Amino acid sequence: MLQQVLYEGGFFVLALSSTPWLLPIDFGYRVDNPIPDVQFHSHSYFEIYYFLEGDCNYLIGDKIMRLQPGDLILLHGMTLHRPNPAPDKPYIRTIIHFDPAYVHKLLQPELASLLLKPFEELGNIRISLSAQEQSEMERLYADMYALYEIKGHQRSITAYDRFVMRFLELLHMIRGWCSQPVKDYEHRSYKEHHVQGVISYLESCYMNVDLTLDDIAGALHLTKPYLSNLFKEVTGTTVFKYLYNRRINQAKILFRLEPGHSVSEVCHSVGFTHLAHFSRLFKAAVGSSPESYRKEIAMSVRA
Repeated sequence: MLQQVLYEGGFFVLALSSTPWLLPIDFGYRVDNPIPDVQFHSHSYFEIYYFLEGDCNYLIGDKIMRLQPGDLILLHGMTLHRPNPAPDKPYIRTIIHFDPAYVHKLLQPELASLLLKPFEELGNIRISLSAQEQSEMERLYADMYALYEIKGHQRSITAYDRFVMRFLELLHMIRGWCSQPVKDYEHRSYKEHHVQGVISYLESCYMNVDLTLDDIAGALHLTKPYLSNLFKEVTGTTVFKYLYNRRINQAKILFRLEPGHSVSEVCHSVGFTHLAHFSRLFKAAVGSSPESYRKEIAMSVRA
């Protein structure tokens, strides 16, 4: 089994081991299941999201993207994100989650850093693929899926290696598309333009403890009912659910970057007044209390 890939003179040199299919890559090919109540979320792994069919707004950090078939999104997972597909239309996408540390284990440091650079430096970018690029992408995905779905005794060392090599080929394709000015475009409606303004405003002041709906509506010169209804229509969630998720996500980041800070310090720095309110919302969103999460992160850093 492929354990390490060295890049020498333009060729991959494989080193083999006997561990069967321990692959830190999650591959969802042409996923079409509905997501009626998806929440804002973040994660430590990177994501390659390819939109195939449907009607979907995608919120990533302070960006709102109106997707078109053939759009490819590169996600640095710790950024808060949430798709909002139209419930009355098919929603088809291919998604890959992978641990960037795995790429560093496979490749020499210089090449690994080069292939991961688009995810780390381009700010959750959306690439609008041409028809030829879409065809190339979909052929590669279909090949990967055939290898990924091999089960039981047929799941061979060769199939594993071939899947990993195609995954690395995908990263090389993405690197090539990002080596020149990325073809992107804006196709926002008037409503989406307003909601982008709300998200940008919240990004600049989410940490203000006394932020109110009156403040937000006044800053954008909108009435509160219009603002609330518009935000819900475009994003699928409310203004304050978005705000609270943004604060919780920032708390997660701070626990990782500033492990010496107490829960109370993080609570107040991200805009919560009351520790009990922060703890309740954090546990509902993350699945563990802030203190437990902080300790888990500290232990993983020491390990």
